[in-house]
Amino acid sequence: MLDNLGFHTDRDYHAELDTLNTEINALTGQFEIGLFHSWEAQQNASNRLASLQHRADVIARAAAADDANQNRLAEAVRLVGDIDLGFIAYVVFGPDALPMPARYEIRLIERHGRGYTVPGTTRRDLTEDQLDEVTRELYTEALRPGGHARLWGLDGRDYRTVVTKY
Repeated sequence: MLDNLGFHTDRDYHAELDTLNTEINALTGQFEIGLFHSWEAQQNASNRLASLQHRADVIARAAAADDANQNRLAEAVRLVGDIDLGFIAYVVFGPDALPMPARYEIRLIERHGRGYTVPGTTRRDLTEDQLDEVTRELYTEALRPGGHARLWGLDGRDYRTVVTKY
């Protein structure tokens, strides 16, 4: 996501994926030449390899979603006709300045205190017609037995949602 000053505020998924792939290749090389001093070391390396491969899959999916969002923004900027003016319009006026359907991010935060985002209650890449349904889902998740509200002694009035258009 780009903030209102044009800075890219999300993680660099491609750099993380490159680092993970380097570690995966190194461990795979160890398995190919059998460079282990004990059975336990081999099992630990095998478990680490499985963990790294799982993380790489998760980050690859996140990178694909991030790339799709960036491509969507780039296409909308190109439709303006001038790339520089389109980008400046997006930074200054937000997503309403570009000819593209708006997407939304919604998060559940505590109303009192510091505006803490409740863990696990951020949803991205939503359309406007999905916002009400997702809001109900977030409140239900926080208020379920064993959920955030019960853990901290809160009720539904102690939460609010923040919707960000991008």
